[in-house]
Amino acid sequence: MSHHHHHDEDEKRNRPEKSALSIYWRLMRTFALKHWVRLFLGVFAGLLIGGTMAATLRVMDIGLNIFESGLQEQPQQAEVTNAQPNQVPQEETASTANQTKVPKEIAKRNKLFNNVNRLFAFFGVDIRLTEDSRLDLKIVVPLLLILFCFFLLNSVCDFFNKYFLRWVGTRVVTDVRIALFNHLQKQSLSFFHHNPTGKLISLCFNDVGAIEHVIRTSVPEFITSPILILASFQFIVKKLRELELAREGWLVLIALPFCVLPIILLSQVLKRYERRVLKRIAEISARMQENFSGIQVIKSFHREDYEKSRFRHESEKFFKALKKAILADTFIQPSLQLSALAVATVFIFACCYYHVSLGSLAIIGFAANVAYKPIKELAKFNADLQKSAAAAERIFHILDTDTSLPVAPNPVKIETLHDGISFQNISFQYEPDQPRVISDISFDLKLGQMVALVGQTGSGKSTIASLLARFYDPSQGKITIDGHDLRDLDIDSFRHLVGIVSQDTFLFNDTIATNIRYGKLEATDTEITHAAAQANATEFIDSFPDGYKHRVGERGNALSGGQKQRIAIARAIIKNPPILILDEATSALDSVTEHLVQDALNNVMKDRTVLAIAHRLSTIMRADLILVMENGQIVERGTHQELYDRNGVYRRLCDIQFAEVANTGSDNS
Repeated sequence: MSHHHHHDEDEKRNRPEKSALSIYWRLMRTFALKHWVRLFLGVFAGLLIGGTMAATLRVMDIGLNIFESGLQEQPQQAEVTNAQPNQVPQEETASTANQTKVPKEIAKRNKLFNNVNRLFAFFGVDIRLTEDSRLDLKIVVPLLLILFCFFLLNSVCDFFNKYFLRWVGTRVVTDVRIALFNHLQKQSLSFFHHNPTGKLISLCFNDVGAIEHVIRTSVPEFITSPILILASFQFIVKKLRELELAREGWLVLIALPFCVLPIILLSQVLKRYERRVLKRIAEISARMQENFSGIQVIKSFHREDYEKSRFRHESEKFFKALKKAILADTFIQPSLQLSALAVATVFIFACCYYHVSLGSLAIIGFAANVAYKPIKELAKFNADLQKSAAAAERIFHILDTDTSLPVAPNPVKIETLHDGISFQNISFQYEPDQPRVISDISFDLKLGQMVALVGQTGSGKSTIASLLARFYDPSQGKITIDGHDLRDLDIDSFRHLVGIVSQDTFLFNDTIATNIRYGKLEATDTEITHAAAQANATEFIDSFPDGYKHRVGERGNALSGGQKQRIAIARAIIKNPPILILDEATSALDSVTEHLVQDALNNVMKDRTVLAIAHRLSTIMRADLILVMENGQIVERGTHQELYDRNGVYRRLCDIQFAEVANTGSDNS
């Protein structure tokens, strides 16, 4: 059932659950809206860019018209030669035709004068064009200066638009990464058992990186592009109406959406392949992480070549996915260019057919080019959006997964242990459809007592320790501390009560002092040396030239097993918890070190309530209560003497150990 369920999950995950825009809307709503001031400034600068571009096009148009008309002294000249920019004489027909044209020419010239005069008046330039104005520097220079002002304003707005929006983009990405890390910190241990470390790291870097690229580079373009496209189109439509080519112009505009169609289709394909690419990167990261962690095993079995071939296989799968994504991505640009070329060709033929002057064609061409770049940007943005939507979807999938242990509505804070711990009919299975690991276990651990768990590997001893540490909640039954259910306790205050020393010692890749201080962050140096002394660690720490500043390597691998154990014990001692969970695996140590570690453990156990997974007779014999476990159940309970006399499972375990001790004893002598 579980397998089927997982298969469905995967299916669901590989289908785009939501559109790219809805995913991005959620991203902006969650992470960007709190920076609304900068967002507003960026968008406002984008609107100004559109405004300045519209004005620039008008000024250029007026300028070209002036240059083309040459501002002859006598309008009559214009009427005779017909030297008007936008009307090239089609045929020198009868003078009657010419007569009808004259008023039209004069009207056009007057309109041009009015436009220029209005522009100059707006900028406070004291020049008025009249019928006898000449084209000279005093007209050209102000026009060029006005044009320069608009270009300058455009650049300034562009700077603010890009800076503010990229700032917000980078901030959003940083916040996403922090949110992801914080969310992962809350998850239960079972979550990490199901999700390989490499995959999670890949998610925090590669998937967030994919979003980062889009938000940083594309969002500013996404804001300005529609504005620029609108400004250019509005100008082109107006110009075509002036040239009386409105109907032909509309045909070209209607053809435009068909150019964008292939891009939309390609973007959908791209999103699908991008999701595959991210999945493959995660697999590669997981493979690498696992390889480096297990390098000792790989070398001991001489499996380097096998690992190389596995890694090559994963990398080839990544390459295949990426190849398809690249193909879809690179198709977008040419398809857009071909479409633009087709539309431009049709338009130029139309202009030739209708004898549009070169100046008008040039300004329409410039406006079309102003629109083409943002259309191209939007197509690219759509492709990027599809790419990163796959990543954002994976991130939200994790952010929506909550496996953290439930928090009580009114958690009980407890300062210390007064009475004891009670396990009441506890059963546990890791997944609802898996067999029970422990079933129906009850026992009490009174204040200051020590309970030892003994039994074969896999009998459920570690699970009981994990339940007491509240790494998991029991499937049935309850564990109480001073009568309070563990699930009702404030997690913070509960974690202060419990210290753990386990056989799988994990140290951080930092100094010895930092690792010991992990038990109590505000500990002084004196407290650290005191804890180290109690853990019998002073001697080997002092033997390092840099003493407590000595770095322990990844997972503490620069130290021996016994040294790691003793630092872990010092870390537990400095925390000074009233309850101690002990998984004393001293089996891998030599007898001298074992004695030192055992001695340190005896120090840490003093005056504490201890649950020990015991491997050594000396520990077991000191216990107030021994629980003998088999297949997740307690089969015998009592003190060492009671159980030994009973001649059951416990006696057998003891005899095996006696035999081993006798053997090692004779070996040593």
